[in-house]
Amino acid sequence: MMVVPRGTTSYQPGPRSRCRWSLSGAVYTELIVEYLSVSCALGYDLAGADGGPADGPGRAAAAAAKNEADFLMLRVAALVRALSALRPTGGFDRAIEIADASGTKIFLEPLSGRLEDLADRERGIAAAVDARYARLIPAMAVSASGEDAFSDDLRAAVQNGTNHASAASAVLDPLAGQPIAGLLLATRRFGSTDGEKALSQASDRTYWLLTGALANFYGSLGGDDPGVFRAAALNAMDILNLLNAAMVHAKLLPSFPRPRF
Repeated sequence: MMVVPRGTTSYQPGPRSRCRWSLSGAVYTELIVEYLSVSCALGYDLAGADGGPADGPGRAAAAAAKNEADFLMLRVAALVRALSALRPTGGFDRAIEIADASGTKIFLEPLSGRLEDLADRERGIAAAVDARYARLIPAMAVSASGEDAFSDDLRAAVQNGTNHASAASAVLDPLAGQPIAGLLLATRRFGSTDGEKALSQASDRTYWLLTGALANFYGSLGGDDPGVFRAAALNAMDILNLLNAAMVHAKLLPSFPRPRF
């Protein structure tokens, strides 16, 4: 989730605003679909007889990836609430890229590149996010009073933002020493039949409904009744979960297309 005005491409005034830009949840919302994609590629939570992973490293990694996506959803919520004191939230955007320690940019389209290289990709993204948050810690170490003061919740968000590498390890360690190609169960990115194409469209549009409901929910905090948008988001999550399972059963990867706001 970006917290800058829609149409703004840079945001510079003052250390508080620069930290708010860097802390925007756009990276987290991208990480969520990244981990969901990893889980789907490995068979999601389907039973083995339904096209899911066999008991072992694939199932363990698929479950850990889904759990990390769920955890990041909670982190986004906490971050948005901490940032809302500085400025009302805007759209539910996703980051396009992030630079690693060497300055090389990692393209953040879900599971872009070769699926067989997903372990290196996820570790690289996690390290880049950790480095991004680590750079913010000195900027947050300011007086608790004054114009550029930060809330305790925002400071906590920064302190908790440097543990993504360990989270990636929890997902990827079960795959260590395993030929990943043999564990990938959903690898097709496009449907080949009318039924598969319709299923993909239903998945895409439900994801858009979900992100729209979440954007309205977070944007209504402190104003309009957020309960309606929360209920809509929860219903969309349930439907998307069912559609993800159906996609994986058909050996298809959900695309999680960027929201159209």
